[in-house]
Amino acid sequence: MTAEQFKERFVKLYPKLFAVAMANIGNREEAKDAMQSLYMKLWEKRGELSVVDNDVGYCRTMLVNICRDRWRSMALEPEYVSTDKEIPDEGLSELEHDDLKEKIECFVATLPDRQRRIMTMRMHGATTDEIIEATGLSVENIRTILSRTRQVVKDYYNKINK
Repeated sequence: MTAEQFKERFVKLYPKLFAVAMANIGNREEAKDAMQSLYMKLWEKRGELSVVDNDVGYCRTMLVNICRDRWRSMALEPEYVSTDKEIPDEGLSELEHDDLKEKIECFVATLPDRQRRIMTMRMHGATTDEIIEATGLSVENIRTILSRTRQVVKDYYNKINK
């Protein structure tokens, strides 16, 4: 893949992907660093990218993994929720699923800070002990916040999916 092909195919996705990084990390400079890591990895793999069918999905997955690694290694609390587990497959096309997922991600980014962070950590596989360590909250508080946050996301999903 030439530099021109790479620009045409992947660089144009920067604004959308940067929004994902910002929602995931919550810090502009850290999000820029994550984006730089993403594009470095993409460039290194440019020879293998011809088989990728969904550029946005591929890049988003790579970016979320980069952000997950960053917040775990640097003790950052992410502010991004992967909604794969929250959107049931109701015969939606991949495009409709991605659109719905994006709407829910934008909604989650508007949640109060504590809800967003705890939900995000759980969705990224953090254990209750890891959430306790990162937030200083009790097990009961974490369970209550997760339960309420799941209900709010579910209500929003039902509202937009009518």
